[in-house]
Amino acid sequence: MARRADNTLGARPFSRGFSLIEMLVAMAIMGLALSVLYQSASGATRNVRVSAEYSEALALAESTMDAFSAALFVGKQDSGEHGRFEWRARAEALGPLGSTSTEQRGDSPDALTLVTVSVAWSNERNRREIVLRSVDEITEVTGED
Repeated sequence: MARRADNTLGARPFSRGFSLIEMLVAMAIMGLALSVLYQSASGATRNVRVSAEYSEALALAESTMDAFSAALFVGKQDSGEHGRFEWRARAEALGPLGSTSTEQRGDSPDALTLVTVSVAWSNERNRREIVLRSVDEITEVTGED
């Protein structure tokens, strides 16, 4: 019986490790994967920061709305700053009885105001703003005798 030769034609007898081309291809693939991972992580970090800014602005808008609506009359306006946030609040007549005295309007549901509170801020690229609107009952009328 004839024995087969252990070495086939064209094969290296003691081939161990990776060639230089294989290493370069592996490094290029790894570099691309790390690049995608880095971009994904930086995008997620930016989203978390923007979300935190919106949460802080919303909390400021809600507290401003509560404080502003405590003594409400048509034409009332106020503004201010809180850290890097700028806020504005105003009350506008919503119904036909918005500018009448409390004795004339009685308990009419038309004595309502539209309260608008806006909070704006700037970051490194954009100017952002959040606006809250609410309908509330007039608690004071200016110009009454």
